[in-house]
Amino acid sequence: MKSLCTFSNGTLDEYGIFSKKLFENLQELKKLKNKKQIPILITGTTGSGKEVIAKYIHYEVDQNQGPYIALNCSNVNKEMFEAELFGYNKGAFTGARQDGKKGYIEVSEGGTLFLDEITEIEQDIQVKLLRVLQEREYFRLGGSKKLNVNSRIIGATNRNIKQLVEKGDFREDLFYRLNIVQIDVPGLNSRREEIIPLIGWFIKSLNKQFGKNIKYIENKVLKLLLQYDWPGNIRELKNLMTQVMIFIESDTIRFDHLRIKDEMDRLQTEHLSANTRLDKFDKETIIDRLLEQPINIESFTMDVVQAALKKFDGNKTKTAKFLGLKREQLYNRFKQK
Repeated sequence: MKSLCTFSNGTLDEYGIFSKKLFENLQELKKLKNKKQIPILITGTTGSGKEVIAKYIHYEVDQNQGPYIALNCSNVNKEMFEAELFGYNKGAFTGARQDGKKGYIEVSEGGTLFLDEITEIEQDIQVKLLRVLQEREYFRLGGSKKLNVNSRIIGATNRNIKQLVEKGDFREDLFYRLNIVQIDVPGLNSRREEIIPLIGWFIKSLNKQFGKNIKYIENKVLKLLLQYDWPGNIRELKNLMTQVMIFIESDTIRFDHLRIKDEMDRLQTEHLSANTRLDKFDKETIIDRLLEQPINIESFTMDVVQAALKKFDGNKTKTAKFLGLKREQLYNRFKQK
Protein backbone atom coordinates (compact mmCIF):
# COMPACT_ATOMS: atom_id res chain seq x y z
CA MET A 1 0.00 0.00 0.00
CA LYS A 2 2.89 2.36 0.67
CA SER A 3 5.82 3.57 -1.38
CA LEU A 4 8.82 4.94 0.43
CA CYS A 5 9.70 8.40 -0.85
CA THR A 6 13.42 8.89 -1.24
CA PHE A 7 14.40 12.12 0.47
CA SER A 8 18.12 11.85 -0.18
CA ASN A 9 17.61 14.26 -3.12
CA GLY A 10 20.12 12.26 -5.10
CA THR A 11 18.83 13.81 -8.34
CA LEU A 12 18.23 17.26 -6.89
CA ASP A 13 20.47 19.94 -5.57
CA GLU A 14 19.48 22.30 -2.77
CA TYR A 15 17.32 24.41 -5.11
CA GLY A 16 14.87 21.57 -5.43
CA ILE A 17 13.81 21.70 -9.08
CA PHE A 18 16.79 20.34 -10.96
CA SER A 19 16.75 16.87 -12.47
CA LYS A 20 20.11 15.20 -12.89
CA LYS A 21 20.09 16.02 -16.61
CA LEU A 22 19.22 19.69 -16.11
CA PHE A 23 21.65 20.02 -13.24
CA GLU A 24 24.47 18.61 -15.38
CA ASN A 25 23.65 21.13 -18.11
CA LEU A 26 23.71 23.96 -15.59
CA GLN A 27 27.17 22.91 -14.46
CA GLU A 28 28.39 24.20 -17.83
CA LEU A 29 27.36 27.69 -16.74
CA LYS A 30 30.16 27.70 -14.18
CA LYS A 31 32.43 28.56 -17.09
CA LEU A 32 30.81 32.01 -16.94
CA LYS A 33 32.28 32.73 -13.53
CA ASN A 34 33.97 36.14 -13.47
CA LYS A 35 32.30 36.97 -16.82
CA LYS A 36 29.37 39.06 -15.61
CA GLN A 37 29.38 41.08 -18.80
CA ILE A 38 27.76 38.11 -20.56
CA PRO A 39 23.95 38.27 -20.22
CA ILE A 40 21.75 35.17 -19.97
CA LEU A 41 18.27 34.53 -21.37
CA ILE A 42 15.97 32.01 -19.66
CA THR A 43 12.84 30.88 -21.51
CA GLY A 44 10.06 28.58 -20.40
CA THR A 45 6.39 28.37 -19.48
CA THR A 46 4.97 30.01 -16.37
CA GLY A 47 5.85 28.17 -13.17
CA SER A 48 8.60 26.06 -14.74
CA GLY A 49 11.33 27.43 -12.44
CA LYS A 50 13.03 30.21 -14.41
CA GLU A 51 13.81 32.38 -11.39
CA VAL A 52 15.19 29.44 -9.44
CA ILE A 53 17.71 28.98 -12.24
CA ALA A 54 18.52 32.70 -12.09
CA LYS A 55 19.22 32.31 -8.37
CA TYR A 56 21.38 29.28 -9.09
CA ILE A 57 23.46 31.42 -11.46
CA HIS A 58 23.75 34.13 -8.81
CA TYR A 59 24.63 31.90 -5.86
CA GLU A 60 26.54 29.05 -7.53
CA VAL A 61 28.07 30.46 -10.72
CA ASP A 62 28.84 33.99 -9.49
CA GLN A 63 29.07 32.77 -5.88
CA ASN A 64 26.78 35.32 -4.28
CA GLN A 65 28.82 38.38 -5.19
CA GLY A 66 26.68 41.44 -4.57
CA PRO A 67 22.89 41.59 -4.19
CA TYR A 68 20.31 39.58 -6.12
CA ILE A 69 17.66 41.99 -7.47
CA ALA A 70 14.53 40.70 -9.24
CA LEU A 71 12.21 42.93 -11.26
CA ASN A 72 8.99 41.73 -12.91
CA CYS A 73 8.81 43.99 -15.94
CA SER A 74 5.07 43.45 -16.38
CA ASN A 75 4.29 44.76 -12.89
CA VAL A 76 6.02 48.15 -13.14
CA ASN A 77 4.07 51.23 -14.22
CA LYS A 78 5.13 51.87 -17.84
CA GLU A 79 5.53 55.60 -17.28
CA MET A 80 7.86 54.97 -14.34
CA PHE A 81 9.76 51.96 -15.72
CA GLU A 82 12.70 53.95 -17.09
CA ALA A 83 13.11 55.82 -13.80
CA GLU A 84 12.88 52.56 -11.82
CA LEU A 85 15.42 50.80 -14.02
CA PHE A 86 17.99 53.56 -14.51
CA GLY A 87 17.30 55.77 -11.50
CA TYR A 88 17.01 59.54 -11.61
CA ASN A 89 18.57 62.76 -10.30
CA LYS A 90 16.92 65.61 -8.43
CA GLY A 91 14.36 67.43 -10.57
CA ALA A 92 14.42 64.84 -13.38
CA PHE A 93 10.63 64.96 -13.64
CA THR A 94 7.60 66.26 -11.78
CA GLY A 95 7.24 64.38 -8.52
CA ALA A 96 10.84 63.16 -8.45
CA ARG A 97 12.40 62.81 -5.00
CA GLN A 98 14.57 65.75 -3.99
CA ASP A 99 17.54 63.50 -3.31
CA GLY A 100 17.08 61.46 -6.49
CA LYS A 101 16.91 57.68 -6.49
CA LYS A 102 19.06 54.72 -7.47
CA GLY A 103 17.66 52.48 -10.18
CA TYR A 104 17.57 48.69 -10.17
CA ILE A 105 20.75 48.50 -12.25
CA GLU A 106 22.64 50.56 -9.71
CA VAL A 107 21.16 48.72 -6.72
CA SER A 108 22.29 45.39 -8.21
CA GLU A 109 25.90 46.63 -8.40
CA GLY A 110 28.31 43.69 -8.22
CA GLY A 111 25.47 41.15 -8.16
CA THR A 112 22.61 40.05 -10.39
CA LEU A 113 19.69 41.89 -11.99
CA PHE A 114 16.93 39.45 -12.96
CA LEU A 115 14.48 40.99 -15.45
CA ASP A 116 11.47 38.68 -15.44
CA GLU A 117 9.03 39.02 -18.37
CA ILE A 118 11.63 41.06 -20.23
CA THR A 119 9.53 40.97 -23.41
CA GLU A 120 7.04 43.36 -21.74
CA ILE A 121 9.55 46.25 -21.83
CA GLU A 122 8.53 49.11 -24.14
CA GLN A 123 10.64 49.47 -27.29
CA ASP A 124 12.01 52.90 -26.40
CA ILE A 125 13.40 51.39 -23.19
CA GLN A 126 14.67 48.36 -25.13
CA VAL A 127 16.99 50.71 -27.04
CA LYS A 128 18.51 51.96 -23.79
CA LEU A 129 18.77 48.45 -22.37
CA LEU A 130 20.67 47.43 -25.50
CA ARG A 131 23.27 50.10 -24.71
CA VAL A 132 23.52 48.76 -21.17
CA LEU A 133 24.34 45.32 -22.52
CA GLN A 134 26.68 46.48 -25.29
CA GLU A 135 28.56 49.35 -23.68
CA ARG A 136 28.04 48.37 -20.03
CA GLU A 137 27.17 51.96 -19.20
CA TYR A 138 24.11 54.19 -18.75
CA PHE A 139 22.89 57.52 -17.35
CA ARG A 140 20.34 58.27 -14.67
CA LEU A 141 17.34 60.27 -15.81
CA GLY A 142 18.28 63.93 -15.62
CA GLY A 143 21.93 63.06 -15.08
CA SER A 144 25.07 63.65 -17.12
CA LYS A 145 27.40 61.38 -15.17
CA LYS A 146 28.13 58.11 -16.94
CA LEU A 147 27.57 55.06 -14.72
CA ASN A 148 29.17 51.68 -15.32
CA VAL A 149 27.31 48.37 -15.17
CA ASN A 150 29.02 45.76 -12.99
CA SER A 151 26.17 43.30 -12.47
CA ARG A 152 25.05 40.17 -14.31
CA ILE A 153 21.85 40.80 -16.27
CA ILE A 154 19.51 37.84 -16.69
CA GLY A 155 16.32 38.13 -18.74
CA ALA A 156 13.43 35.68 -18.65
CA THR A 157 10.18 35.25 -20.56
CA ASN A 158 7.36 32.74 -20.90
CA ARG A 159 6.56 33.98 -24.42
CA ASN A 160 7.97 32.89 -27.78
CA ILE A 161 10.55 35.62 -28.07
CA LYS A 162 11.56 34.70 -31.63
CA GLN A 163 7.99 35.19 -32.80
CA LEU A 164 7.90 38.56 -31.03
CA VAL A 165 11.06 39.56 -32.91
CA GLU A 166 9.52 38.50 -36.23
CA LYS A 167 6.37 40.54 -35.48
CA GLY A 168 8.46 43.57 -34.51
CA ASP A 169 7.29 43.54 -30.90
CA PHE A 170 10.79 42.92 -29.54
CA ARG A 171 13.95 44.46 -30.97
CA GLU A 172 16.03 42.03 -33.00
CA ASP A 173 19.35 43.62 -31.98
CA LEU A 174 18.43 43.38 -28.29
CA PHE A 175 17.38 39.75 -28.71
CA TYR A 176 20.72 38.76 -30.26
CA ARG A 177 22.67 40.71 -27.65
CA LEU A 178 20.70 39.11 -24.84
CA ASN A 179 20.66 35.63 -26.36
CA ILE A 180 24.37 34.86 -26.10
CA VAL A 181 23.59 32.15 -23.55
CA GLN A 182 20.04 30.76 -23.54
CA ILE A 183 18.53 28.27 -21.10
CA ASP A 184 15.18 26.77 -22.08
CA VAL A 185 13.17 25.24 -19.23
CA PRO A 186 10.52 22.79 -20.53
CA GLY A 187 7.16 22.37 -18.82
CA LEU A 188 6.72 19.69 -16.16
CA ASN A 189 4.55 17.57 -18.45
CA SER A 190 7.68 17.14 -20.60
CA ARG A 191 9.78 16.20 -17.55
CA ARG A 192 7.57 13.59 -15.88
CA GLU A 193 10.61 11.70 -14.61
CA GLU A 194 11.19 14.67 -12.30
CA ILE A 195 7.76 14.61 -10.65
CA ILE A 196 8.59 12.04 -7.95
CA PRO A 197 11.98 13.58 -7.06
CA LEU A 198 10.26 16.98 -6.89
CA ILE A 199 7.59 15.58 -4.57
CA GLY A 200 10.37 14.23 -2.38
CA TRP A 201 12.06 17.61 -2.30
CA PHE A 202 8.86 19.49 -1.45
CA ILE A 203 7.96 17.03 1.31
CA LYS A 204 11.42 17.39 2.82
CA SER A 205 11.18 21.18 2.70
CA LEU A 206 7.58 21.32 3.97
CA ASN A 207 8.30 18.84 6.78
CA LYS A 208 10.78 21.35 8.10
CA GLN A 209 8.50 24.33 7.50
CA PHE A 210 5.38 22.79 9.12
CA GLY A 211 7.07 20.61 11.73
CA LYS A 212 5.77 17.42 10.07
CA ASN A 213 7.32 13.99 9.61
CA ILE A 214 5.87 12.72 6.33
CA LYS A 215 7.80 9.69 5.07
CA TYR A 216 5.46 7.77 2.76
CA ILE A 217 3.01 8.21 -0.13
CA GLU A 218 0.42 5.68 -1.27
CA ASN A 219 1.00 4.22 -4.73
CA LYS A 220 -2.31 5.44 -6.13
CA VAL A 221 -1.50 8.98 -5.02
CA LEU A 222 1.79 8.84 -6.92
CA LYS A 223 -0.03 7.41 -9.93
CA LEU A 224 -2.49 10.30 -9.92
CA LEU A 225 0.29 12.88 -9.61
CA LEU A 226 2.25 11.26 -12.43
CA GLN A 227 -0.76 11.20 -14.77
CA TYR A 228 -1.84 14.80 -14.21
CA ASP A 229 -0.71 17.28 -16.91
CA TRP A 230 0.39 20.09 -14.54
CA PRO A 231 -0.50 23.14 -16.68
CA GLY A 232 0.85 25.28 -13.82
CA ASN A 233 4.13 23.34 -13.81
CA ILE A 234 6.36 23.16 -10.72
CA ARG A 235 4.54 26.02 -9.02
CA GLU A 236 1.26 24.10 -9.23
CA LEU A 237 2.87 20.92 -7.86
CA LYS A 238 4.40 22.82 -4.96
CA ASN A 239 1.07 24.49 -4.17
CA LEU A 240 -0.68 21.11 -4.18
CA MET A 241 1.88 19.53 -1.85
CA THR A 242 1.62 22.53 0.47
CA GLN A 243 -2.17 22.32 0.62
CA VAL A 244 -2.09 18.58 1.26
CA MET A 245 0.57 18.68 3.96
CA ILE A 246 -1.08 21.46 5.96
CA PHE A 247 -3.77 19.02 7.16
CA ILE A 248 -1.83 15.75 7.53
CA GLU A 249 -1.06 14.45 11.03
CA SER A 250 0.20 10.95 10.12
CA ASP A 251 3.47 10.00 8.39
CA THR A 252 1.75 9.00 5.13
CA ILE A 253 0.04 10.90 2.33
CA ARG A 254 -3.04 8.83 1.45
CA PHE A 255 -5.55 9.12 -1.34
CA ASP A 256 -8.19 10.57 0.96
CA HIS A 257 -5.80 13.40 1.82
CA LEU A 258 -6.14 14.70 -1.72
CA ARG A 259 -9.15 16.79 -0.85
CA ILE A 260 -8.47 18.94 -3.86
CA LYS A 261 -8.37 16.08 -6.39
CA ASP A 262 -11.70 17.25 -7.80
CA GLU A 263 -10.30 20.76 -8.05
CA MET A 264 -7.32 19.43 -10.01
CA ASP A 265 -9.66 17.60 -12.37
CA ARG A 266 -11.78 20.72 -12.78
CA LEU A 267 -8.76 22.87 -13.58
CA GLN A 268 -7.49 20.37 -16.12
CA THR A 269 -10.95 20.14 -17.71
CA GLU A 270 -11.13 23.93 -17.96
CA HIS A 271 -7.65 23.98 -19.45
CA LEU A 272 -8.62 21.45 -22.12
CA SER A 273 -11.99 23.11 -22.71
CA ALA A 274 -10.30 26.46 -23.25
CA ASN A 275 -8.09 24.91 -25.91
CA THR A 276 -11.13 23.31 -27.51
CA ARG A 277 -12.97 26.63 -27.57
CA LEU A 278 -9.99 28.41 -29.09
CA ASP A 279 -8.98 25.80 -31.66
CA LYS A 280 -12.16 23.94 -32.60
CA PHE A 281 -15.05 26.39 -32.50
CA ASP A 282 -16.34 25.57 -35.98
CA LYS A 283 -19.56 24.22 -37.52
CA GLU A 284 -18.31 20.66 -37.97
CA THR A 285 -17.24 20.40 -34.33
CA ILE A 286 -20.59 21.76 -33.10
CA ILE A 287 -22.46 19.22 -35.23
CA ASP A 288 -20.26 16.37 -33.99
CA ARG A 289 -20.91 17.37 -30.39
CA LEU A 290 -24.66 17.57 -30.96
CA LEU A 291 -24.75 14.10 -32.50
CA GLU A 292 -23.03 12.45 -29.55
CA GLN A 293 -26.51 11.60 -28.24
CA PRO A 294 -30.11 11.55 -29.60
CA ILE A 295 -31.56 15.02 -30.17
CA ASN A 296 -35.04 16.46 -30.86
CA ILE A 297 -34.14 18.79 -33.71
CA GLU A 298 -37.41 20.79 -33.56
CA SER A 299 -37.06 21.38 -29.85
CA PHE A 300 -33.40 22.31 -30.26
CA THR A 301 -34.20 24.74 -33.09
CA MET A 302 -36.85 26.42 -30.97
CA ASP A 303 -34.34 26.77 -28.12
CA VAL A 304 -31.95 28.52 -30.50
CA VAL A 305 -34.70 30.85 -31.71
CA GLN A 306 -35.70 31.69 -28.11
CA ALA A 307 -32.07 32.36 -27.16
CA ALA A 308 -31.60 34.63 -30.19
CA LEU A 309 -34.82 36.47 -29.40
CA LYS A 310 -33.55 37.07 -25.86
CA LYS A 311 -30.22 38.27 -27.26
CA PHE A 312 -32.05 41.01 -29.20
CA ASP A 313 -34.44 41.94 -26.36
CA GLY A 314 -37.49 40.49 -28.12
CA ASN A 315 -36.94 42.33 -31.41
CA LYS A 316 -38.20 39.79 -33.96
CA THR A 317 -36.93 41.69 -36.98
CA LYS A 318 -33.32 41.66 -35.70
CA THR A 319 -33.72 38.06 -34.53
CA ALA A 320 -34.94 36.88 -37.93
CA LYS A 321 -32.10 38.70 -39.69
CA PHE A 322 -29.51 37.21 -37.29
CA LEU A 323 -30.87 33.67 -37.86
CA GLY A 324 -31.15 34.08 -41.63
CA LEU A 325 -34.93 33.75 -41.56
CA LYS A 326 -37.72 35.81 -43.02
CA ARG A 327 -40.03 37.51 -40.50
CA GLU A 328 -42.86 35.24 -41.67
CA GLN A 329 -40.77 32.12 -41.00
CA LEU A 330 -40.00 33.35 -37.48
CA TYR A 331 -43.66 34.11 -36.79
CA ASN A 332 -44.67 30.69 -38.12
CA ARG A 333 -42.34 29.00 -35.64
CA PHE A 334 -44.10 30.72 -32.75
CA LYS A 335 -47.52 29.84 -34.21
CA GLN A 336 -46.50 26.17 -34.45
CA LYS A 337 -45.43 26.28 -30.83
